[in-house]
Amino acid sequence: MRETRQMVSPETLERLLRDFNFTYGTRVSGILTKTGVAMAIQADSEMEADHFSTMVATLMGSTEVIHRGLGLSAPDRILVRAGDGLMLLLNLEKNAFFVAVGDESCTLEERLDEAEDSLKRVLEPLKPLKKFAL
Repeated sequence: MRETRQMVSPETLERLLRDFNFTYGTRVSGILTKTGVAMAIQADSEMEADHFSTMVATLMGSTEVIHRGLGLSAPDRILVRAGDGLMLLLNLEKNAFFVAVGDESCTLEERLDEAEDSLKRVLEPLKPLKKFAL
């Protein structure tokens, strides 16, 4: 039987990200392709989405190269901590990932497993066409 996939509207992704930011107190969240194209980004401030997407994709790609160079599988989750915040990267499937950035007030780190499960549960029935490969 052939699998059918629904196309996810930009509005649906934006609502998902807005809800995520509200729930976990993150300042920015997004769904990006591994080449750095933003499928959707929600931020609480003016920021250059293209630059943000490119730099985050570079970070994700670099960790994959490092792991593979050591004979390890690519990471499923990357957490970058700073003195006043954190960044979370989650592989969604082979061509896309989720990113969230929060300051010291966000609850993402304490609720990491919950956040990851929530994202995967919400995105599963909404997987877009293979060209986006979520």
